[in-house]
Amino acid sequence: MALKEGIDMLMDAPCPVCGEKTLKYRAVELEIPHFGKCLETTVYCTTCGYKHSDILMLETHEPLRYEMPIESLDDLNARVIRSTSGTITIPEIGAKLEPGPFSEAFITNVEGVLNRFVDVLLQLLHTYPDKREDILDVMRKIGYIRHGKMPATIIIDDPFGNSAIVGDKVKKRVLSEDEVKGLRTGEITIDLRDLKTKK
Repeated sequence: MALKEGIDMLMDAPCPVCGEKTLKYRAVELEIPHFGKCLETTVYCTTCGYKHSDILMLETHEPLRYEMPIESLDDLNARVIRSTSGTITIPEIGAKLEPGPFSEAFITNVEGVLNRFVDVLLQLLHTYPDKREDILDVMRKIGYIRHGKMPATIIIDDPFGNSAIVGDKVKKRVLSEDEVKGLRTGEITIDLRDLKTKK
């Protein structure tokens, strides 16, 4: 991934969390192999640590689905680029990360995506104690996937084609109009209705 020198500047606006006028804006142009040019933007507060990032594609793309099997430890290293319009799904564990007004773009790998799901599940343990066994079951399955003991599939659907998975086993296709209409644009969620124990 090639980086070009970016800009970093102080904003004349209060932080939405602490209210201090210590927000900074950073923009860096990236060249992502197999994907193209994008602009990574970050707004962050030097007082409280608030941060919000986005990835803006500088090239036009069709609505796309990227799908990759997770079958080995090597698959955990595949690069994942998720824009604020991308929906990440791992159907085998019933987990979905959807876009919304407060969602962040990120560049990570498959293992990083699994870690994000674990972070959300840990929060859900406190919020939904009655779902404890289902949540722990999903966390166990994520552990199996991370240790190469359970095959799974990672999927990214993006109506603007601004997300991607980069790896040798990735399949890419254009989304149909019906598929695009079915994508949510609500808040980031892991839908507890999808946390079904799969025997």
